[in-house]
Amino acid sequence: MRIVIVAVDGVADSGLGLVLDVFTAANLLRGRVDPHLAAFEVSVRSTRAQVRTFYGAAFTTEPLAAVLDDPPDHLVVPGLGVTTAEAVLDVVTGTDTVPALRTLHDHGVPTSAACSGTFLIAEAGVLDGRAATTSWWLGPAFRARYPAVTLDESEALVVAGDVVTAGAALAHLDLALSLVRRVSPGLAEAVGDYLAVGDRPRQGDVVRPSLLAPTDPVLAAFDRAVRDRIGESLDLGEVASDLGVSRRTLQRLTSTTLGMTPIRYVQHVRLERAVDLLRTTDESVAAIARAVGYQDATTLATLIRRRRGTTPEQIRARRLATASAWESA
Repeated sequence: MRIVIVAVDGVADSGLGLVLDVFTAANLLRGRVDPHLAAFEVSVRSTRAQVRTFYGAAFTTEPLAAVLDDPPDHLVVPGLGVTTAEAVLDVVTGTDTVPALRTLHDHGVPTSAACSGTFLIAEAGVLDGRAATTSWWLGPAFRARYPAVTLDESEALVVAGDVVTAGAALAHLDLALSLVRRVSPGLAEAVGDYLAVGDRPRQGDVVRPSLLAPTDPVLAAFDRAVRDRIGESLDLGEVASDLGVSRRTLQRLTSTTLGMTPIRYVQHVRLERAVDLLRTTDESVAAIARAVGYQDATTLATLIRRRRGTTPEQIRARRLATASAWESA
């Protein structure tokens, strides 16, 4: 498989490094897994002769336009190192890489992107009408700018035909491993073991809704209201009225900005608080359930299992194991 990594100024050092590490490890291990596997041919290309990473490392790239005459098997667009949605959009709207990405995909080149790199291919129209993911904290900005994309930022990896998108930072691993897996599942497993990747979580398991709500003043006020009354039974119509909006308006805001209903947001906040209490206190599961607005431990445990794929006992066991490791160090 011929892989072209598309880099722009400000590319994330970690994202670029993780993608290169996966393919380097795949080439190192392929002969041991299957001697008939061909090597991955990987090049880093750009619309300019030299690119500078977010942390200032400068490196020479090969011309991106040259691949039009000999298209690769796959394009990979790593994320950017910038840390705000505004900065991401500044890069996306100011780079000449977007037209090149559109042209290459129109020529039938399968395309992948991770983290904020998903904005580059979305800007190019590659994701229109498709399902996709992105860094969960960039979800509101992505959803607002690219309404034609079906965004699900709870997933670390989304495959939509010949386009693959991955979530935040370390999801570059998921993206690169998914491409290795297309060639050889056994090689992908060997690379994962070699790099000590371990079990990768769904991105939804680590979403912090409280970091998303401040993008809109009404949602910020809704977030505060939910947290102030987290142990109570909430009437969403009453909460909306207290905020000076209708329940329909609140529903529209949470849907368009956060990609979820108001009640789902309340559940996110309650589970976020419950998990924090499980990690930081010795309160019983029943007491924590009541503290976050659920009647009993069974209800809370069921929601944790459905939303997080784990149990209260497992969350607490990991906390105790970490504390024990520090004590014995």
